[in-house]
Amino acid sequence: DGYHFSEKMTDVYNPFSLLNAFASGSIRDYWFRSGTPSYLIRLLTHTNENLDELTGKYYDPQEFIDYKANVEKPLPMIYQSGYLTIKDYDRDFGTFLLDFPNNEVKKGFVALIASDYLKPRQEMGSWVRNVVLSLRRGELEKLNKLFTSFLADIPYTMRRKQDERERERYFHYTFYLIFRLVSVYTVYTEKEQSEGRVDCIVETPDYVYIFEFKLNGTADEALKQIEEKGYARPYASDRRLIYKIGASFSSQTGTIDDWKVQG
Repeated sequence: DGYHFSEKMTDVYNPFSLLNAFASGSIRDYWFRSGTPSYLIRLLTHTNENLDELTGKYYDPQEFIDYKANVEKPLPMIYQSGYLTIKDYDRDFGTFLLDFPNNEVKKGFVALIASDYLKPRQEMGSWVRNVVLSLRRGELEKLNKLFTSFLADIPYTMRRKQDERERERYFHYTFYLIFRLVSVYTVYTEKEQSEGRVDCIVETPDYVYIFEFKLNGTADEALKQIEEKGYARPYASDRRLIYKIGASFSSQTGTIDDWKVQG
């Protein structure tokens, strides 16, 4: 479900997926598998906006209902194609929140974007499954190795940026895509709290992982920020085991060069 087309926020289920699920007796990614959004991928490749800068934001209607999409403004085409939909309506400002309609679309679309943007040499499906299993089991050392190997596998030409701002942008977008790939669990990226914005929080049935990444910094600096900003405070009474993870990403090597964990 998850499609909405007006401020009344009436739920509209995807009939293609629904009918296929009833016919087969199995829930699968029927709608996404019906076609590959290669045109949308090309639009995003040539735009100055990343996917994380488009989703989860409020827009005035004319910003996404206009059918005339181009390389500078891919949002209307992404919305009209069904890969984003209305998730909320702000009556005070007359604006709409746009985001992925459901997990099927989010998982498939992000996987295609990540494959095109990062161009890793290793197969992404098996890597995602291994990361999910590591998170499920609390295997932090294995998780470190998975992240390090995946990032090291990205060709140098993909991370080569001319200035500091672009290197920072690549760094943040890379980790946004990676964590969206493993969002079988509850994943918050750039989550706002009372004292700051957490890079990433992953919640599983048994664990809560609080990640802070530093570009060309140290893991100790990342852990210090987690403590000083109180990122773990909302989970003080949580029964699950809390892990705080500080990691440093090197713009020279393109991978993680420092990783520390506090339990």
